[in-house]
Amino acid sequence: MTRRLAALGIFAAAFALALACAAMRSYAGAMESAADQSVGHPNPAAWPDNALSIATLGHATLLMNYLGVRVLTDPSLFDRVGLAFDSIFTIGPRRVTPPPLAPGELQNLDVILITHAHMDHLDIPSLKRLPKSATVIACDKCSELITPLGFTDVRELKWGESTEIKGLTVRAMAAKHWGKRWPPFGGAYGFNSYVLEKNGVRMLLACDSAATEVFAALASDPPEVAAFSIGAYDPWIRNHANPEQVWAMFQQTGAKYLLPIHWGTFKLSKEPMDEPLSRLIRAAGDQSNRIVLRQIGGTWQLPENDMVRALAAGESSPHAASSPAR
Repeated sequence: MTRRLAALGIFAAAFALALACAAMRSYAGAMESAADQSVGHPNPAAWPDNALSIATLGHATLLMNYLGVRVLTDPSLFDRVGLAFDSIFTIGPRRVTPPPLAPGELQNLDVILITHAHMDHLDIPSLKRLPKSATVIACDKCSELITPLGFTDVRELKWGESTEIKGLTVRAMAAKHWGKRWPPFGGAYGFNSYVLEKNGVRMLLACDSAATEVFAALASDPPEVAAFSIGAYDPWIRNHANPEQVWAMFQQTGAKYLLPIHWGTFKLSKEPMDEPLSRLIRAAGDQSNRIVLRQIGGTWQLPENDMVRALAAGESSPHAASSPAR
């Protein structure tokens, strides 16, 4: 038995070393050529509770004041993402842009949204540093990773299910992606896009996704804003849409504003760091003014006229008083 445990320990150490070497080889060259970008510094304490304010903190991390509900998505708040060893150090790609806010500045949260279990979206060291009073809404089976961190309210959603926190309804819907955390080993977790709504103000937070028409179903009651991942398509086009495909999916939703995420933060693929955003702007052509939050650390607020229209529509909607599925 002792020999077997020793052999397993040696195998685990060798596996970790192999991962470390692979990570260094994969990312060293890319990071040498990637230039640091300037970032903004959001001031969420100044955001009003009667508006939709959003800041991008890099990669897929958005901080929102959603009409008084404070929401954080897929938090990755440290220098690296990847294989974390008890928050002591992490093997994986290093940030090109520094985090606009530190975990200590993110202690006033109501909701944390997790779209899927990939390590750049479900980052254990980041979650450990966030307030355990927040409700975590995650995809199928992800609670087994999140609950041990000390969160007391972890709600898993499958596609079509919804839940509510402080008047904010969160409904899970599909994407064209995948959910394994340890490919090719281990079991698969779920992966969710989310539709958020409060008082008629709707938003789509799309999971990483290849090109798909699944989001066209939203056009009958379109969101005001849709957040889509725009990077990591070369060579991962089967799981990550390119910018032109993202623009097409955005148009299918009927949303007015497009908020690009998953770009300019970590080098996860072959395309140049600034290519996803520049290609997206070109794809939009004379409608490029609909693309908001083009700087990491930037803050955007849904314009007042759009807010008023959405609130009025919400008051007259027959679904306004309906309760969530769960």
